[in-house]
Amino acid sequence: MQFTPGYLFGMALQTVPEPRKVARDLFDLGLSRETLWTALLLMVVLATGLSVIADILFPIDAQLMGPLLSNPATLGLIEGAVMFGLATAIHVIGRLLGGQGTLENAIMTVVWMEFIFLGLQVVTVILTLIAPAMAALLMFASVFFFFWVLTHFTVENHGFQSAGLVFTSILIFMVLAVFALSFILVLLGVEPIELPAQ
Repeated sequence: MQFTPGYLFGMALQTVPEPRKVARDLFDLGLSRETLWTALLLMVVLATGLSVIADILFPIDAQLMGPLLSNPATLGLIEGAVMFGLATAIHVIGRLLGGQGTLENAIMTVVWMEFIFLGLQVVTVILTLIAPAMAALLMFASVFFFFWVLTHFTVENHGFQSAGLVFTSILIFMVLAVFALSFILVLLGVEPIELPAQ
């Protein structure tokens, strides 16, 4: 595998039609846990920087975000916690359900997903400036892509047989995680967005 922009772009495109093949290629790299955690930290820094740029271009009322989430450093910590939590959940929950995957492969899954999402977010920001409708469609497609890649990478990592069961398990976990995150955001002072009165 080559770490050139062109090759990585091709791999990113191949992830849609052949996610399990891409997963095998990435897992076969055999990168150390320290290298993967460093790559994950880099993704956190890049994601936080992109969020700051998006906030400059499309500012959100600080009162809605709360004092903590308005701080880029705090936002970075939350980004890191979410990615760390996702990698750990992929490994631990998969193992509890009888999977044989490794933590290294779980981290690689999150790193690769975030790498692709950073590219999608850059395109989304650009499209928001010139074609908002297309940006909205891309955001919707990104949600589908998230579940598609996460499901197939998890299947490949843990050696599961049914992608459908893995997808269902992911949905259940995500619902529980959203409730937990909502509770945490309330504690951080983030207020629900009020819809304008008709």
